[in-house]
Amino acid sequence: MPQAQFFGPSTIMPISHAVRAGDIVMTLGPHFFRAEDVTYDADGRVIDDGSGKGHLGIAEQTRATLANIGTALEAAGCTLADVIDMTVWLASPRDFAAFNAVYAEHFDSGKPTRTVLGTTFMFNCRIEMKAIAYKPLGTG
Repeated sequence: MPQAQFFGPSTIMPISHAVRAGDIVMTLGPHFFRAEDVTYDADGRVIDDGSGKGHLGIAEQTRATLANIGTALEAAGCTLADVIDMTVWLASPRDFAAFNAVYAEHFDSGKPTRTVLGTTFMFNCRIEMKAIAYKPLGTG
């Protein structure tokens, strides 16, 4: 069996953005930003850097988080279409409906299993997600 492969190691934390172990790929639970690569909107404003300067709602944070997951999966040779399970943490249960609507836009055919939990975050954000993908080695 091949050894695990580690992709996109963080420059500020002892974690990788994705790990492939055989046919399974797991992503970290990225917030809608990466601390080492702060995300800006089209107007050049910081979406959030953990400092409390964030201004976007749950829909925008969900889209950006899914984009970060997509980038991590891509490094390991996968896409969101390969995701089989998601874990989602929300800061407020009131965000569920708006989060769920955006999430549904990204998983219209093969829908992964999913767990959604409420939590308090270490950073100023409203959502965090972690994905598990399945893609056999040597395909696509």
